[in-house]
Amino acid sequence: MISENGSVLICIDEYNEGEMSGRIYSMSESEPEHFSSAIKLVKQVGRIIDEGNGPQSTMKVRKFFKNKQEEEIKNNQNQTDKTVDNKKVTTAKINAHGKEATFRVRIMFRQNASWQGMVYWAEKNREENFRSVLELLMLIDSSFAESQAAKGVNKDELHAVGM
Repeated sequence: MISENGSVLICIDEYNEGEMSGRIYSMSESEPEHFSSAIKLVKQVGRIIDEGNGPQSTMKVRKFFKNKQEEEIKNNQNQTDKTVDNKKVTTAKINAHGKEATFRVRIMFRQNASWQGMVYWAEKNREENFRSVLELLMLIDSSFAESQAAKGVNKDELHAVGM
């Protein structure tokens, strides 16, 4: 269930050699957000946490260029206190599953320009803590390596056959 602040449900529908796509469910959104790469996943989850009632970042993310739209969003957030409408939580969110894998991610802290928290792999009923966004992505990636090994797919054999 995605009832806690800072929690998202990540449904991965496609995975191919480290590239993933799928849907993100959160308490603050009535519809799932779609992502088509790991970087888009990270950006969208970051935005959801920024806009919701998740843990506050201890550092400002630096960028090469400032965006006027981001400044407007920041000003609007300071003027209004966003509340989460509990009616947005639907049965579809609770029962959502990715075609390839499903992960419930709870971001508990945002320190050192990264995230710290817990990831739960629904299909295997396994839970791990992570200390950074990179470690979270590596944990998700390792789940696919384990799944492929269980299916008897050896990456080296695929390359040897020309796939």
